[in-house]
Amino acid sequence: MLCGGTCLEHIELRRNDAVFADALGAKRIPDPTTAGDFCRRFDASDVETLMNIINDVRVGVRHQQPKAFFDQAVIEGDGTMAETTGQCKEGMDINHKGSGAIIHC
Repeated sequence: MLCGGTCLEHIELRRNDAVFADALGAKRIPDPTTAGDFCRRFDASDVETLMNIINDVRVGVRHQQPKAFFDQAVIEGDGTMAETTGQCKEGMDINHKGSGAIIHC
């Protein structure tokens, strides 16, 4: 999803890309079927457990930072595009795929 894919089959576009694998630190990337089999092993409670672990670790890392670390905050913004038919037109523009979209930040 982070690379523009919308389904598991899009993994195939990246799995033979040596630069992409190197950026991930991966020797190999599984094919879409294997990735799908792996993802279907998890249910909502597994994902919630993972999120809780990540949040707990974040708190621990935060407490290890020196006081000067908190002198400046950097806010990184990202947005999502939601297609619209024009009912909510304020901020509407055409996105890179050519459809009308509202950009939510």
